[in-house]
Amino acid sequence: MKTGKPMSLQIEINESAYSKNFENLLLSQDRYIVAFGGRGSGKTDTFYLKYLLELFQPYEFKLAYINKEKTNIRDQQYAGFKRVAQRTGLYEYLHFSEGTYKIVNPENGNALVPKGMDDPEKTKGLDGITTIWWDEINKGTKEDFTALNKLLRSPQAEYLQFALSFNPVSENHWLRALFFEEKNGYELNERFRGKGYLHHSTYQDNEFINQKEYLETLLADNYDQSSIDCDVYGIWGNPKKGNLFINTFKKEKHVPPVPYLFDRSLYTYISVDFNVNPMTALVLQTDLHLRKIRIINEFRDFDSDIYKLCDWIDRNYNTRDLFITGDSSGNNRHSYSKGSLSGYQIIQNQLKLNFTQIKAMKGKPAGYVQSKRLIGNAFFARHPDMSISNAPFLVEDLESVSVRPSGDMDKTSDPSQSHLLDCLLDGLYSITRGNIKNIPN
Repeated sequence: MKTGKPMSLQIEINESAYSKNFENLLLSQDRYIVAFGGRGSGKTDTFYLKYLLELFQPYEFKLAYINKEKTNIRDQQYAGFKRVAQRTGLYEYLHFSEGTYKIVNPENGNALVPKGMDDPEKTKGLDGITTIWWDEINKGTKEDFTALNKLLRSPQAEYLQFALSFNPVSENHWLRALFFEEKNGYELNERFRGKGYLHHSTYQDNEFINQKEYLETLLADNYDQSSIDCDVYGIWGNPKKGNLFINTFKKEKHVPPVPYLFDRSLYTYISVDFNVNPMTALVLQTDLHLRKIRIINEFRDFDSDIYKLCDWIDRNYNTRDLFITGDSSGNNRHSYSKGSLSGYQIIQNQLKLNFTQIKAMKGKPAGYVQSKRLIGNAFFARHPDMSISNAPFLVEDLESVSVRPSGDMDKTSDPSQSHLLDCLLDGLYSITRGNIKNIPN
C-alpha cells in the first residue's frame, strides 16, 4: 500500500503490516466507521496504522483521538501510535510530542491530537478537526458522542469521519440502541446505513496471533457467559442483574424521559465522595418534607482535584442556598490539601459557606453500610417521586454494583465504579438522618 506525501516522498507499507480482514476498514472514507467485536482481533492496531498513513496524504488531515480518561492517553493510544509507527518505519518522519502527546507530520502539518473526555472543556482546542477516533467508546456516553460529532464540519476536509471501536459489553448499551437495528444487533439501522461502514471481528480474524493459545487466555480471563460472549465471540453481552446492591431501582420508572433540571424552589444537597480516583459528587434536590427526591447532576474527576470540584459547584449553583454532605472521610486531612485542612474545610473555605451548610457525619455508626443500603432500596421501592436525571454513571452503578455475602458493597470488579452510588446513599442517609421512617410513602 502506498500513500503520497509532499516533496515527492512516498511511503510504502508492506501488506504483511495489516490483516487482510481489515483492508476495507483501512481504506474507508465513510462518514462513520463502527468497528466492534471481541478482544484480540487487531482492530485497534488497524486504526493506529490507518491514521498514521493519513498523516502523509497531500490533503488536510487532523485527527482527534479520544480517551474517556485523560490520564490514560499516554499509556494507551499515544503509546500505540508510537509502537505501530516504529514497527512500520514511519516513526522517523513524524514528530511525537512527549508533553502533549500530539503527533505531527512536519512536512504538511497533518496531525493527531489527543483529547480526554473527563476534561470540563472537553471540546476546546479541537477546531479544524477532520476525523475523530474513539477507541473503547463504550466507556463514554451518548452525550459525549453527540458533542464530538458536531465538531466535524470543516469545509476544507477531503472527507469527514467519526470512527468508533468497542467491545459489545451489553445489549442494553446506548451504542446498541443508537447505531443498530432494533431486531438485529449486527446491522446498522436506517439512520446510519448508507453512510457508515460496519466491521465486526474476533480473535479469529487476527492471523498474527496464535489463535489457540489466545482463546485459552480469553476463556481464563472470563468467568461468566456474558463476558465470554462479548470478549471471545464478539456478540452483545447480556449481563445478569441479580444480586445488586440496590435491587429496587428500575430505569424505566426512575429515569424520566425529559430530564429534570435545577429547581430554585427546592433544597439543594451536594453529596461528595472523597476517593483518590475518581473524586465524585451528586446533586440532589428535595422539598422540606422530602416529597420530591431528584438527582439532577453528577461530577467525576480522575485527577481527584477538590478545587476543580469547588469551581464546578460555584459555576453551576448558588452557593448561599446549598448544603454539602457525603462521605465522613471528608473530615480527614487529604493529600490534595494545601494545608492541614480536611476535604469539607476546603469546600467550605473555597465556596465561602457557613458551618451550618456542612451536613456531613463525623463518623460512621455501627451497621452503616447495611443501613444505607436499606434506606436506598426503600427510596426506590416506595417513594412516590424519586428520579435520576443527567447522571448516566450513577445509573450504571445502580445497574451493575453487586452486594457481597457480608452485606457490603462489592467494589472489586471496576475501581472506577460504585463511588457515585456511595454519593447517593450517603446523601439519602443524611437527609433522612438515617431513619427509614422519614421516607414518604
